[in-house]
Amino acid sequence: MLGISKNWVKVLNKYNENPYGTKKDKRIDDWHKIISSLPKLESTKIDLKKEVLISGSWNDQERKKAKELLLELIPWRKGPFVIGDIFIDAEWRSNLKWERFLELHIDLSGKTILDVGSGNGYYGFRMLGQGAESVICLEPNLSHLTQFIAINHIVQSKQIRMIPERIEELIVTDKCFDLIFSMGVLYHQRKPEEHLKLLSSHLKEEGSIILETLIAPEEYGEVLIPEGNYTNMRNVWFVHTKTGLEKLAKNVNLNISAISSPCQTTTEEQRTTSWMPFKSLSDALNTDSGLTIEGLPRPERVFLVLNKKNF
Repeated sequence: MLGISKNWVKVLNKYNENPYGTKKDKRIDDWHKIISSLPKLESTKIDLKKEVLISGSWNDQERKKAKELLLELIPWRKGPFVIGDIFIDAEWRSNLKWERFLELHIDLSGKTILDVGSGNGYYGFRMLGQGAESVICLEPNLSHLTQFIAINHIVQSKQIRMIPERIEELIVTDKCFDLIFSMGVLYHQRKPEEHLKLLSSHLKEEGSIILETLIAPEEYGEVLIPEGNYTNMRNVWFVHTKTGLEKLAKNVNLNISAISSPCQTTTEEQRTTSWMPFKSLSDALNTDSGLTIEGLPRPERVFLVLNKKNF
């Protein structure tokens, strides 16, 4: 991959033979069989700019087999993906979040990007569609990694890699990334300042951190701290207000160069589908009160662009 350091090449090389590395999961053998059994898509054309669209042709039997195999990888949280004429209707219409990112008018052309907590790589593929030179995705969830492997088994891009690592576990801190994305990760951190410091430690001096996170109403001061779950999500430790996010950035020597308007998450953007047939946002909302089932404000999300103060 172009643009990354020799130390990063060594990290990636550990996963060349086996994308799961030394990680253990009783499903890995089955996942290998699923990936290797996917029918080849003939006459493939790929569009990653407007959507993740992989055009091509299967016969009826191949299509049936491909869909059955891909359904074995549920739940699909991020998407949608279109493979042949199979529409993977994921829980999240991630294209809507991506459209909100594009409104920031950040040029990805030729950029080397690190995507932290990347899910199944949907956004990484969209980054390539905007001209990114190379994308490294960090995703410790092996189910999400497997979905990425399945998609890239067809896309066959050498510009994007995913490894099952947490940023906290990396022994390399080479500042070789132009952009670092952290989307939907901050509020799961027990130490949010440390998370931002880690992101900054991998960033070029002139680079930017793209932070996407939940945001709380200003009436909560600096931060909303859920006593238990938040919208049925576990491990939501802090939901910062705008004031809290500004203080957080300042504490780690980062400037906020841009911030989007808050956008409320709706059941049109996040919902149960046949590709994610379990509970979703509608199960976490109290329609009578307009709050979550925990009695907290409905989720709103915001994008921030962070830069190092000394640049």
